[in-house]
Amino acid sequence: MESKISYFIILLCSLLISITEGIDIPEQFQKSNHTNNWAVLVDTSRFWFNYRHVANVLSIYRSVKRLGIPDSQIILMISDDMACNPRNPRPATIFNNAHELISVYGDDVEVDYRGYEVSVENFVRLLTGRVHPDTPRSKRLLTDEGSNILIYLTGHGGDGFLKFQDSEEVTSQELADALEQMWQKRRYNEIFFIIDTCQASSMYEKFYSPNILATASSLVGEDSLSHHVDSAIGVYIIDRYTYYVLEFLENVQPNSKKTMSEFLAVCPKSACLSTVGVRKDLFKRDPSKVPITDFFGSVRPVIVTKKPIEILETPKRKKKIIAENKTKAAEKRGYLPQFPVHLVKTS
Repeated sequence: MESKISYFIILLCSLLISITEGIDIPEQFQKSNHTNNWAVLVDTSRFWFNYRHVANVLSIYRSVKRLGIPDSQIILMISDDMACNPRNPRPATIFNNAHELISVYGDDVEVDYRGYEVSVENFVRLLTGRVHPDTPRSKRLLTDEGSNILIYLTGHGGDGFLKFQDSEEVTSQELADALEQMWQKRRYNEIFFIIDTCQASSMYEKFYSPNILATASSLVGEDSLSHHVDSAIGVYIIDRYTYYVLEFLENVQPNSKKTMSEFLAVCPKSACLSTVGVRKDLFKRDPSKVPITDFFGSVRPVIVTKKPIEILETPKRKKKIIAENKTKAAEKRGYLPQFPVHLVKTS
């Protein structure tokens, strides 16, 4: 029995060493105190001509999943289901590039709030944790004081407001107060706030809670523009800022050493045609020393124990005899690139 325990401890230690080597963090990076990662991804627009906003949010959703945040820790809110829209010439698909390389709707998209569930009330209740008692766990933001949260918003906005469903608005002050409630209730460690709308920077100007890093696709008085049209679909299919964000994220891996300061510079005015806004006075750490995986990755803590663990022996399964002509090589699975950037002409 002792030999089995010793073997188990050695195996666990070797596993820990291999994991540590796999996430080798450079010394110049500032250590984060977070213990888990969450993402809140929201598209607030309706109607077919806003197809690009759904493509925006689903593209970010696919990226954070690829980098390790599980669906159980992603809240996805989509106002309009473009995949099932009667105008969609390719039902059950949503593309973010004119070459239609891959459908970002996919087979494993878990939409938590859809249609008229995407409202200002539900969004604020989600952030602050003031949801109805009957709300299922999948629709709750179950964060704590060790949570790093990525909040991404896309839709139509103006100076100091973001429209929901073209029928109501959330103001910058309401959003700032909701984040303050989160801080007071110890619902986050750090927040990275991204918004892709017209006059987007106005939405973070009222923030006053600590540990928030924010970026926006445009300054007050500027429009946030779309990138290109898919003539087969007949509408713009992605916004400029999100397009260049995805171009950057496609080169990020779970063990990447890229920093948040590199992310904040992904879309210069020559590419975006609008000025990307950044607010970092509330953020304690230096973005140039914060790995991008602190918000776009996932923390997987390993607990080492010296106490004996009883492992029950499981019955061995009988091997199935398969004819040689029916054997198949194991299929390798992975994430395809979201779009062929080099093929899309930038206008």
